Amino acid sequence: MTLSNFLSKLNWRLILIHFVATWFIFHALWEFGFLYDYNYLEAISSRINEHNYRDFNNYRGLDGERISKILYYAILTKLGGVLGGFIISLLLSFKHKWLWVNSLIVLLMTFILFCLDRFYYDHIRFITQAPGKIFKSDWAHLITNGLIMLAIGLLLFFNKRLIRFINGNVPDHVNP
Repeated sequence: MTLSNFLSKLNWRLILIHFVATWFIFHALWEFGFLYDYNYLEAISSRINEHNYRDFNNYRGLDGERISKILYYAILTKLGGVLGGFIISLLLSFKHKWLWVNSLIVLLMTFILFCLDRFYYDHIRFITQAPGKIFKSDWAHLITNGLIMLAIGLLLFFNKRLIRFINGNVPDHVNP
């Protein structure tokens, strides 16, 4: 395979859509990662809400080991989101006979952004966390937001119209 033939098989549509889908799955699993010890998180959250954030530094009930385990599982689930998105992308690439290097590029992009912590989630958090704000409890908030983001990510992977778009078969008109 020559270089020009190889470059012609790279699909920017696939890379973009699968990157965004992996981003949603990544953040959905990150939300689920905080459910490891949600009772403790809820106790801390209620303590913070009772007092100001200034009191949080003086809160004596913090257990460093429990907090580190929660963060450990949250990071593991984030990494699982990156790998899960890659596996789904790779399986879809094999199924639709797309070049598997596209999925590898998606993996490298998401893994590099994961390591650099540059997913810019803080900039759009107010949108993705809006559905869960109707609940008072933290676990319902985390589950709702995680399920919605997981559904969006999977929809981006498996939507027939997006698969046709990736293939370059876009109709001139869109039927409702």
